[in-house]
Amino acid sequence: MREILETIEGWTREGMRVVAATLVGTERSAPREPGAAMAISERGDVAGSLTGGCVEPALYEEARAILAGSPPRLVTYGIADEAAFEAGLPCGGTVHVFLNELQPSVVEELAGVVSADEPVALAQTVSGPQIGAQELIPVDGRADPVLEGDVFVLPLLPRPRMYVFGAGDHAAAVARAGSLLEYHVTVCDARGRLLTRERFPEPDELVVAWPHEFLDTAAVDERTAICVLTHDHKLDIPALKAALASPAGYIGAMGSKRTTEAREGLLREEGVSDEELARIRAPIGLDIGSQTPAEVAVAIAAELVAVRRGR
Repeated sequence: MREILETIEGWTREGMRVVAATLVGTERSAPREPGAAMAISERGDVAGSLTGGCVEPALYEEARAILAGSPPRLVTYGIADEAAFEAGLPCGGTVHVFLNELQPSVVEELAGVVSADEPVALAQTVSGPQIGAQELIPVDGRADPVLEGDVFVLPLLPRPRMYVFGAGDHAAAVARAGSLLEYHVTVCDARGRLLTRERFPEPDELVVAWPHEFLDTAAVDERTAICVLTHDHKLDIPALKAALASPAGYIGAMGSKRTTEAREGLLREEGVSDEELARIRAPIGLDIGSQTPAEVAVAIAAELVAVRRGR
């Protein structure tokens, strides 16, 4: 929902009605996870996707019917279902999708909370006498959507944060990859002359500071990714010590195996334990033979996805 919310808000600001098709459940194989959303405006515009094209044409027609006056509905497409065959679902799974016209007031409030990077959950009643009811509720600590009886609760958490330390080409490429993965990306380096918008157009924030001093006050939680690309012991040793003192779920450091071994020795001299060193992914990124900054960014992005998915 988050990735299409800006588009939905734009439609409602134009005065158009909007139907959202939300994936509320899956069985066996499915291209997307619960919480994925697709929106259809009364003008016929489409944003988002649920299955990569398998059932979208059928959902479009369902949405048009609701815009024409039909009630909200929970629909199911499975490979054994004739309707699913017509929709072209080839993956052998089943998807349960709730279609509902969004209330403009809910869209406006939701967009405001999400743009402020505050946590919120969208609750929609998908069955029963109150079907179609929708409201924003506080997030109770869960990150995953859940179907609770008749109500589907979709948490919309702030984007996870990525802190990239360094002001070189590798940092610029990693910042682009982080934005693609929907991180709130901050690039930090003490060299202000190198940290410019001309060189770094994509990040959400550019911060001129020593990395370890920045981390002393930065917001860090278990979803945070810290990428140390300074490649200079006087910068990366303090930065890594500060990172290890945080709850960050991903800490990576650039450098060859020889550089990594030397850095580990220096960190041990600073009192860092072997258990703490094991938290550092170094050399950073999956070993795919990457050499260019773009290839290194791909390797780091792949490792981030693997960590996020528990692979």
